[in-house]
Amino acid sequence: MTILNGCEFPDGLLYYVERTQMTWVRLDGEEARVGLTDPAQTRAGKILHLRIKAAGTARERGRPVATVESGKWAGPVMAPLTGVVVEPNPEVEKDPGLLNTDPYGAGWIVRLKISKPEELRDLLEGPAATARFREILEKDNIRCMRCKE
Repeated sequence: MTILNGCEFPDGLLYYVERTQMTWVRLDGEEARVGLTDPAQTRAGKILHLRIKAAGTARERGRPVATVESGKWAGPVMAPLTGVVVEPNPEVEKDPGLLNTDPYGAGWIVRLKISKPEELRDLLEGPAATARFREILEKDNIRCMRCKE
């Protein structure tokens, strides 16, 4: 695991970093589990509501798979890959605070069946991800923290 400015970045994940969107991807065959990164949940603040697209919904990369609402922000969670929603996470829908307290575990948002595997090469991992996140964290002065229940 890499830690930058208190932000955790687990090994073995791919990262989608586009403008202010920062999501992670865990591959499982032709499917991808997707969630918010530690800096993304920190930027949002305590997350109060989450609406996830229903199973069977097709999403292009860069289109919303969910909408997050916090006390200071409301906005989309963009699909890091083109695919079809296989499963929204029912636990995080019931308890959106999991996005803050366990963003890489129980706080995953959606599972997608990947439609365009060639898009995987656009995601970052390892040193490339670390360098990009270091740049963003320093530029935006982000120091991660986990909101408590």
